[in-house]
Amino acid sequence: MYVTADSLDDLLFKVYKQILTRGTAIKPTKGPAREISGTLLKLSAPRVRLSRSESRGILFSCLGELLWILAGSNRLDFITHYIPHYGDFSDDKKTIHGAYGPRLFGKRPDDQVDRVIQLLKDKRDSRQAVLQLFDRTDTLEPHLDIPCTCTLQFLVRGDRLHMMTSMRSNDAWLGLPHDVFTFTMLQELVARSLDIELGEYKHSVGSLHLYEEHHEKAFRYLGEGWQLRRPMPPMPHGDPWKAVKSLVRFERQVRTGHGVAANPNDSMDPYWADLADLLSIYKAGQTPNNQNEIRRLRRRLNDDVYSTYIKKRYKLTTEKDQLSFFDEQPASTKGST
Repeated sequence: MYVTADSLDDLLFKVYKQILTRGTAIKPTKGPAREISGTLLKLSAPRVRLSRSESRGILFSCLGELLWILAGSNRLDFITHYIPHYGDFSDDKKTIHGAYGPRLFGKRPDDQVDRVIQLLKDKRDSRQAVLQLFDRTDTLEPHLDIPCTCTLQFLVRGDRLHMMTSMRSNDAWLGLPHDVFTFTMLQELVARSLDIELGEYKHSVGSLHLYEEHHEKAFRYLGEGWQLRRPMPPMPHGDPWKAVKSLVRFERQVRTGHGVAANPNDSMDPYWADLADLLSIYKAGQTPNNQNEIRRLRRRLNDDVYSTYIKKRYKLTTEKDQLSFFDEQPASTKGST
């Protein structure tokens, strides 16, 4: 199956429809599912990486997982702050064996991202710019979590950075939206490091599946429609890694509560400051009846592309926030199939 789309929602819509109508029934360890094998997905506009739908409009867990990876962490307490069910996949209740962060951003020889960037700076047309995640040693003994991603490949062609992800297995409901977000953000980080623009994002999967427990949710998604496609703002030009390190430090301070996090607008570019404020909003949302603080933090955002996700998650209902998630949606897209 080959699916091409301009936005994550267009991609998910086509994927869910194909799996539900044409998928083969399988019974893997994690429960019955429907599967399509040998799939290639293409996202032509990688910045349209967030769903604008009611049920798939997830932001905070995607951002948290991205920061977990960028921090090079495998710590369970880090990722369960954003995605609690990760606790089901820890061998020792402290770490995640298959965590991507140490495999991409660890010390040599696991500093793969730095080496790929340098390779492409030295040899623009290289076909060796490959990051490896799944390793043969992952199957030598049983683990509750091993990487679903095999490789990430970067190609500079026509002064744009294209990326191709190879997955051995992909949960289309829980995993695919997170994977597209994380990998296209990494694609943009590498593109900025090379001072070139984003190209296409391609995502190949051996087993693309929907577990039976998610079938009804997927059917509802097909009928609910979504807002007009809207990309995340472009990442600032220039080397992004100093900003990434600042954001990683900010995340740790907010998550652990060690010290008072300053207004990130005082020290960060607006793009990165908005991501920092989203982390603060998520933390504030863990305190009951904390809408006033969430509103205060939301007012600091420089780009309103994130407002929809904040209002939906925290049910902000002041006069200024009267529009609901779907009230903002053009009538022509409501319930589209």
